[in-house]
Amino acid sequence: MKRPVLLTAAVLALSLAAASAHTAATDAGPARIVAAERAFAARVRALGVRDGFLEWLAPTAVVFRPGPVNARTSYLKQPAGWHGLLAWSPAFAAISADGQMGWSTGPWTWRTDSTAKKLDASGEYMSVWRRQADGTWRAVLDCGIASPASSRGLDSVRTLVPQAAGRLGARPLAARQSLYQADASFARTCATDGIAAAVARTGADDMIVLREGRSRIVGRDAARDSIAAHETVAKLMSNAQYVSDAGDMGYTYGSFVTGTLAEPDSAWYVHVWHRGPAATWRLAFQVVMPVPARRGR
Repeated sequence: MKRPVLLTAAVLALSLAAASAHTAATDAGPARIVAAERAFAARVRALGVRDGFLEWLAPTAVVFRPGPVNARTSYLKQPAGWHGLLAWSPAFAAISADGQMGWSTGPWTWRTDSTAKKLDASGEYMSVWRRQADGTWRAVLDCGIASPASSRGLDSVRTLVPQAAGRLGARPLAARQSLYQADASFARTCATDGIAAAVARTGADDMIVLREGRSRIVGRDAARDSIAAHETVAKLMSNAQYVSDAGDMGYTYGSFVTGTLAEPDSAWYVHVWHRGPAATWRLAFQVVMPVPARRGR
């Protein structure tokens, strides 16, 4: 999630119910992800950004600073204590068929002075979650963008559930290779026909798109039209691909370069993919995070 050097992601009061999500979520389906996300936010409010994130990040979790780095290493460098108020809430959540991987997205806000009514920053976050060997949930990827403040997602959560597909997870290497190929095919279309065409061809009906400075976009057609109005072609290079054991959910990330004069790695992308009975990967979520411009240029 994006934050003012720290930023990520409405916070509920810390409670035993929220804390229990840290060890073992008992709710079925995407509610597990919602419970974990809300408990995570509550602990950040109670402990501060640094210690709250360190409590909930997986050992190999990734954040973007601006490119992908180990999240725990990054947060260990942050000052300890309670510095400002970071709040977030899931608006959308999804989970794999085997209940081992999920993701959520929604609005975040930041106040340097926790008692102030005025926001210092706001935006949209996205987190990917994995159930660990001991049964706990941990965030394995955290990213987001700055955008106008939104109250969407504070009262209700919309769930996105990949359609069940038999035996998709029976061949994990093949599943990962197919995900890489889907990401590479999306990249080729972005480079030749444009980003909007790639979204129109590959996006899920209810896909979500995040762009810096713009409100959340929901739906493939809305995403296509918005992107067509602002963006043309891009060169994407995938750095990593991960697939759920069920084979129905995966995520990728890498560099996203636009324009002929763009700096190398002028932006970074994260994709979340869902796969149904037809064994075809569909893009469920995309965020593009620009690298801050160099000073003096």
